[in-house]
Amino acid sequence: MDDQSKRIWQGAVVLALAMIIVKVLSVVYRIPYQNITGDTGFYVFQQVYPFYGIASTFALAGFPVALSRILSESGEVAEHRNKRIQEAFTTFMAVGVILFVLLFFGSSLIAGWMGDSRLQPPIQATSFIYLFVPFVAVFRGIFQGAEQMKPTAYSQVVEQSVRVVCIIGFSYYFMSRGYSVYTAGAAATSGSVVGAMAGLVVLFLFFRKEQKERRGIQPRLTLPGKGSVQLLSAGLLLSLCSMILLLFQLADAFTFVNFLSKSGIAIEHARKIKGIFDRAQPLLQLGTVIATSLSLAAVPAVAAAKRRGDAAGLRKICGLSIKVVFIIGLAAAAGLAVIIEPVNTMLFENKEGSLEIAVLGLSILPVSMFLTSTGLLQGLGMTAYPVVSVVLAFISKIAGNAVLMPAFHEIGASTATVLASSLAAGVNLVFLEKRTRFAAEERFYGMRIGSAVALMALAAWLVKSGLAAALPETRTASAMVSLGASAVGGIVLLAALLLARVFNMDDLMRIPKLQKIRHVMSRWKERRS
Repeated sequence: MDDQSKRIWQGAVVLALAMIIVKVLSVVYRIPYQNITGDTGFYVFQQVYPFYGIASTFALAGFPVALSRILSESGEVAEHRNKRIQEAFTTFMAVGVILFVLLFFGSSLIAGWMGDSRLQPPIQATSFIYLFVPFVAVFRGIFQGAEQMKPTAYSQVVEQSVRVVCIIGFSYYFMSRGYSVYTAGAAATSGSVVGAMAGLVVLFLFFRKEQKERRGIQPRLTLPGKGSVQLLSAGLLLSLCSMILLLFQLADAFTFVNFLSKSGIAIEHARKIKGIFDRAQPLLQLGTVIATSLSLAAVPAVAAAKRRGDAAGLRKICGLSIKVVFIIGLAAAAGLAVIIEPVNTMLFENKEGSLEIAVLGLSILPVSMFLTSTGLLQGLGMTAYPVVSVVLAFISKIAGNAVLMPAFHEIGASTATVLASSLAAGVNLVFLEKRTRFAAEERFYGMRIGSAVALMALAAWLVKSGLAAALPETRTASAMVSLGASAVGGIVLLAALLLARVFNMDDLMRIPKLQKIRHVMSRWKERRS
C-alpha cells in the first residue's frame, strides 16, 4: 500500500469513527433534555430541530462533498483551485445569508404556521447557525478535496460535543431557575450555534497550521460564475438524499399540532402529545445507524466495481447490501415494537405514547432500505434519482398527515411516516433494479428471514414478560427488561439466521464493512503466526 492510499484509508477510518461518535451523541442528549424539560419542552426543541438539522446537513454531507469533488477535478493548478474555492464561498455565503434572513425575520410567520407564536425566539436562535455554514463547508471541502479527513472528523466531534454540553447545561440552568420551556428551548438551540463556532475554530486552526502548504488559498467573496450553479445543484442534491428523516420531522412540525387542534384536542395538550410522539426520533436514528454506515461504505465499493466493468460483482454487492440491511431493519423494527414499553419507561420516565412510537418504529425498515439504496445509487453515479424518492416521500408524508390525522390522530402521523418512507425505499429499489438487475443475482430467502425474525420477537417477548412479572415497575427494572430482552432476541436471531443458511460466509465477506473486518483479522493471524 503506497503512502497516498494509506493516508486515504486512515482518513476514511477516522471520519467513519467520528460520524459514529457524532451520531451517538446526537441521539443520547435528547434523553436528558426530555427528562429536564418534560414532554412540552421536548416538543419545543423538536419543533425547531429540523432547521438545525438542515444546516448541519449542508455543512457536512452536501456542500463540502460537492466542493471536494470539484477541487479534485480541477487538478493541481493553484489558480484554478483558488477560483473554485472563491466561487464556492460566494455561493455558500449567499445560501447561508438568505436562509438566515428568512428564518430570523420570518420567525414570527413560521411560528404562526406551526400554531405556536412562542416558538419565535427558538427559531431566531437557530437561524444564526446558517451564518457559520459557508465557512465550515468551505474549510471541510478544501481539506476533503486534498484527501485529508482528519480536520473534518475532529471538527465534527468537537462541534457535537460542545453542542451537547451546551444544550444540556443551558436547559438545566434555565429550567432550574423557573424559566419557561420556551426560554429553555431558545437557550438550548443557541447551543447549536456555539457548537458550530467551536467546530469552525478547529477547522481554522488546522488551516492555519498548514497554511504554508496552501499558500494562495484564500476563501473570499467574488462574483458568481458558471461553477456556482453546478456547485449549488450538486450540494443540494447530495444534501436532500440525507434529509429524509429531517423532512418528515419538518412536515410534522407544521402539521401535527395544527391537525390535532382542528380535530378538537386542546392546543396545550396537542403540544404535549407532539413531545411524546417525538420520543421516537432518537430511537429511529439509532435504528438506522447501521444502514447509514453501510450506505457510506457501499459508495466506493460500487464505484470501484463499475470502473472495473464487473457487472456480476456489482449485482452481488447490491444484492447482499440490500439483504443485510433488510434483515437488520426488519429485526430492529420488530424488536422495538416488542420491547417499546420498557424502553420508553427506561429512557423517558413513563410509557406514554408507546403504541404510536412502536408504529413509527416500523419505518426503521424502509428508511434503512432507502439509505442503503441511496448509497448504492450514488456509487453508480445516479445522484439525482434518490432526490426524486425524497421529494415524493415528503409530499406523501404531508398528504398522509392531512388524510389520516383528523381521524386517527398520532397513529395517523406514525402511519403516514411509514407509508412515505416505504414509498421512498420502493422507488429507490426500482431505480436500482433497473440499473443493476441485482434481484436476479441474490436469493433473499424471505420465508427464512421472516421466520428468524419471528423467533427473535417471540424470544424477546417471553424474556420481557418474565422479567416484567418478576421485577417492580421502576426505571431501573425497565432498563433490565429492555437490555435482557434485546440480548436474548439478538442471540436467537443470529442463531436462526445461521441455521437457516440465509448467507454463506464467502458471499457475506463481499460486504464492504465485513471485508475490512476480515482484512484486520487476517493481518492479526499473520502476526500471531
